[in-house]
Amino acid sequence: MNYTIKYLISTIILLLLLESLSAQKKISGSDVITSADLESYVSFLASPLLKGRKNSEPGLEIAQQYIISQAKILGLKPANGTSYLQPYSVVNFLIDNEKSMIQVIPEGNVPVTIQKPIYQIVPTGPSDFTLEGDVVFAGYGLKQEISEYDDFAGINPEGKILLVMLGSPPARDGKGYLLEDYDPSSFISIQLKLTALLFSRAKAIIIVPDPKSGYSSLEEKFTGISGELNSSKSLKGEKPRILQLPNMPKMLFVHREVADELLKGTGYTLEGLQNKIDSEIKPFSFNIKNKKLKITEVTKTEEVTLNNVAALIEGSDPLLKNEYVVYSAHADHIGESARGINTGADDDASGCAALLSIAEAFQSLEKKPLRSILFLWVSGEEIGLFGSKYYSNNPLVPLDKTVADLNVDMIGRVKGVADTSDQNPMSGPKEVFVITDDQSKELRSIAESVDASSVLDFNYELSGTNHPLQLFSRSDHYNFVVKDIPVLFFSTGLHTDYHTPRDITEKIDFSKMELIARTMYEIGYNVANRKTRIVVDNPFSSW
Repeated sequence: MNYTIKYLISTIILLLLLESLSAQKKISGSDVITSADLESYVSFLASPLLKGRKNSEPGLEIAQQYIISQAKILGLKPANGTSYLQPYSVVNFLIDNEKSMIQVIPEGNVPVTIQKPIYQIVPTGPSDFTLEGDVVFAGYGLKQEISEYDDFAGINPEGKILLVMLGSPPARDGKGYLLEDYDPSSFISIQLKLTALLFSRAKAIIIVPDPKSGYSSLEEKFTGISGELNSSKSLKGEKPRILQLPNMPKMLFVHREVADELLKGTGYTLEGLQNKIDSEIKPFSFNIKNKKLKITEVTKTEEVTLNNVAALIEGSDPLLKNEYVVYSAHADHIGESARGINTGADDDASGCAALLSIAEAFQSLEKKPLRSILFLWVSGEEIGLFGSKYYSNNPLVPLDKTVADLNVDMIGRVKGVADTSDQNPMSGPKEVFVITDDQSKELRSIAESVDASSVLDFNYELSGTNHPLQLFSRSDHYNFVVKDIPVLFFSTGLHTDYHTPRDITEKIDFSKMELIARTMYEIGYNVANRKTRIVVDNPFSSW
């Protein structure tokens, strides 16, 4: 009996000692990060009232002012002198719809002018041109050897203008579509046809919505995408990003009215042609006789001002406070589309919320870390990583004193049933992707040390420049990489709700977000409190 009591007392003492040791290891401040606070931040930033936080629209400005108000409440200092904002200019090079036009020219008759919006996919970005030529109707513009379906059989597209429909014929077994992997709700499906279209030797290709879709124009079907296709954006002072491959035809999306006008007098309508092709599952392509098409595209430029938001916690060491650890996330999203408001709860309201909670954790410390901490909420990510690129070229704190960047983009979701393909890698309930290319073994070691003491598991499988999805270069950390600043990029993955109205607050796992934000805080805390600066032994400039 006495032995049992002594054993119990010894066990209790041992457990208390272990708990004490565990408490000593635990980094102060991490308890301040809570799922409730994260949910509050995300709920505001992903509210439908902000209309998807699109660049240069009021919703993004409201989101940024909200972040600034929270930064003030937390006592963060403005990083840009007396301002939390870092303005920069973006030049928008776009199609002038008032001066651009398409003319259907019947032989011997007056041309019919159609002044509806034109959207250009090849070359990438608008361009000034006029072209004219004979027209060939080429069905769906589809060539598939496996199914022995070829819209180009029996016609000669070379030097002519091809008229094709979006969409695909139905599969011969009645299940799905003849074009494998075709998804009528996804603009990406157009890529499945690109090879046949771009190597057709046509002068140009005009694409119209198929009648069964119920849409007449691209902007009706893909509002957000159409807004990007008729423009090309660049930072002020840089050249527009236009890609034109040699001998490639121009590829344009036009209003279905163009097809209707071209087919007048042929005995066919676009709806009738689609029904014929779909019912027989057989191509029906032909030259449109006695008519030519003339396309005139004119461009114009506009300049808009966007802002980054930057706030600072000053370090406690007289010397090391002049070095900085950066936390970054992007505040912008893609706005509205024909399918609804893309609220961007995960992309990247989750990251913005994490930064606010991490900032609160640092501010809760009686003694601030040795180094200073910069919190950077950039804009322009969705249109070309412009905000982070501008910051890296015009830093608010010296880049040579910037120790590391911890970037966060989409950390709120758990792998679902639909997230199973190579294009949709997702992490489990207590797992997060950490994307890096190991610029600093020391930074990786710190991360793994924190990971070892956490229930959260780090997954590095999406890292590196050779991964097919190229996530290493697709978020704002990359503009720090090219400046030889080591990075860790945290993400829970690319779910099937990415860039759709289904990316909503109700689908966020805030307990998982709390785990990730606490882990990021602890990594930053360790980096900021090291007596010596972490070594960059594999800088980008040496790659």
